[in-house]
Amino acid sequence: MVSKREEQRAATRRLLVDAAVESLIEKGVAATTTLEVQRRAGVSRGALLHHFPTHEELLGAAVGRLVQRNEDAVQEELAAVPPSGDGLSRSFRVLRAVLRRPAFGAELELWAVARTNPRLRQVLRRAEGAARRDLYRVIGDVLGPDVTASPSYPLVAELTVQLLRGMAISDALYRDGTGGDALLERWTEVVRPLLTNPSAEE
Repeated sequence: MVSKREEQRAATRRLLVDAAVESLIEKGVAATTTLEVQRRAGVSRGALLHHFPTHEELLGAAVGRLVQRNEDAVQEELAAVPPSGDGLSRSFRVLRAVLRRPAFGAELELWAVARTNPRLRQVLRRAEGAARRDLYRVIGDVLGPDVTASPSYPLVAELTVQLLRGMAISDALYRDGTGGDALLERWTEVVRPLLTNPSAEE
């Protein structure tokens, strides 16, 4: 049985992580200081340091919550995008919509900062290990068993993720996403033969 003290500790940790996530989305990495998170969460400095002795550990914990938000967003987008006869095209549109959301943008920003911050990079690598498995599981759920059964699916999934991440970076500069829809449709037509005719990959 979980003691009341343990429940309080878990609740404080959740409060801190949620505060960090909201700050990352609203203000970005640079403004998400430990003092800002402490202020948002309404906890003492000691409570923050007890759970997250370093800024990097706090940001690493926030990644896990961002990933969960993105996974929840997949279900929202699936419900919002009308069903169509072309399940592959619909699935790619759903995934792109999720990667254009602010929560994924915050995740991308953390990766960029980690380029010159070795401690953050180490923490993010640990956090992203689980996140990567979750991402590919969600992609498989969206695309469905007919697609994931193809021998070419692992390659298509990996290339699609890299394409969508690149498009998300472009969207950060060009908010209207000009040309993105057309590019995604062309990508759908490129990968369709790989999924339906594995020998085309050879």
